[in-house]
Amino acid sequence: MGSSIKEKIGDFLQSLRRLNYKQILEFQLSGRPYLQSVPYWTAAAIVGVVAVIFSGLFSLAVYLPQLILETNPYILFLTSPICFFFATWIVEKYAKPAGGTGVPQVIHALSLKAPEQQTEIDRYLNLRVAVVIVASSLLCVLGAGGLGREGPVVHIAACLFYFVGRHFTQLSPYREHRSWIMAGGAAGVAAAFNAPLAGVVFVLEELAQQHFHQFKTAVISAAIIGGMISQWLSGKYLYFGYPNIGPVSFSAVPWAIFVGVMCGLFAFPFQKMLTSKWRDRFRLHLNTRLKIAVFTGLCMAALANFVGPGTIGGGMSVIEELLFHDGRASWSLVLGRLFGPVLSHLSGCAGGFLAPSLALGATIGSKLSTLVSYENHNLLVLVGMTAFLSANLRAPFTAWVIVMEMTGSHHTIFSLMVASLAGHATLEFLLDRKKFMRIPPVEPPPGSPSKGGS
Repeated sequence: MGSSIKEKIGDFLQSLRRLNYKQILEFQLSGRPYLQSVPYWTAAAIVGVVAVIFSGLFSLAVYLPQLILETNPYILFLTSPICFFFATWIVEKYAKPAGGTGVPQVIHALSLKAPEQQTEIDRYLNLRVAVVIVASSLLCVLGAGGLGREGPVVHIAACLFYFVGRHFTQLSPYREHRSWIMAGGAAGVAAAFNAPLAGVVFVLEELAQQHFHQFKTAVISAAIIGGMISQWLSGKYLYFGYPNIGPVSFSAVPWAIFVGVMCGLFAFPFQKMLTSKWRDRFRLHLNTRLKIAVFTGLCMAALANFVGPGTIGGGMSVIEELLFHDGRASWSLVLGRLFGPVLSHLSGCAGGFLAPSLALGATIGSKLSTLVSYENHNLLVLVGMTAFLSANLRAPFTAWVIVMEMTGSHHTIFSLMVASLAGHATLEFLLDRKKFMRIPPVEPPPGSPSKGGS
């Protein structure tokens, strides 16, 4: 009796060994197409968790140099170049695609064809790159750098989605790699800003206009889940909360246009300073990337000492001060938010321009509001945020959707839209005029905010 039971158990185990789980899973997926979205949902949930953890570490890394600045500011002249050195060294040593703002790398990976260029795609999107992005960007802001975490979150999300996709293709028919990258980009933006709609619009406008219709379900669901997980863990529904804007009448439109134009004017030199021409000027005197990193670290320490803690990090604390604590931007803060991200980026470390663009736009709007004694200060802050992000990212729809979702200021929508278009149009006019005057354009390096380089 005992032997027969053992034989039956042995036969059962032998049958299990003969089962082809891959074929069973493929059969289940083919019969239930909705199950094919489960890996996207899983990856989006992972991105939401990673984005919240990264956000907490990033906030701590921003706080530490601000604390040093309050207690013994001259220590920054030692810690900043050291942090910048290692932030650049880790990129150069372990994963060069991790340097820069993140979004251009994702766009480049989208432009590659699989399987012909699979090795190149794998080089830009892998877990090592994601880890180096986290380490380099944290070291950058520990050294009082002026870059943000949102662009790197997009790159990290694309890496995680691509990793999940590569493993999922072992169990199902091959999926186009672009679907994973675009879904990752949407989830990254949604998780970074608690703004699912902005994630979808970002993919539509920046990453894949011609490919979106093929993967719209995956992109939309990834953006929703990434943003939802981020909101659940962080406890925030809106990134900033509800600023006091007051009534917005049609008379605000001319002011929105004015601020938009001014932001476009500021965006022009901002983008030009990020091109390879400026990095080449550094190389005339500093012949290695690591020497440049040390020099820019010293510059950021000086900037933090002379301007204040508002130059450190992506600048979200600056926006909160302007919107919720009756802060007013000075010219020194405007210039600090202008040159801080540029110097930090030229060092070669990881860090994005989404938050710095919002912060610089906010300071421009605040300063203009003070100069003209405009009564609705907070409105011009939001308008400036939208206009500069639109000009720098060169994505007008994404800009106003992000700002509207971050603040819940739906009644400002027309002012934000007008400012976004004015900022974008001003920069495009200046760039076209430069070409018309036959000044040779400078090709941007990988990671610069040309189109989508934030």
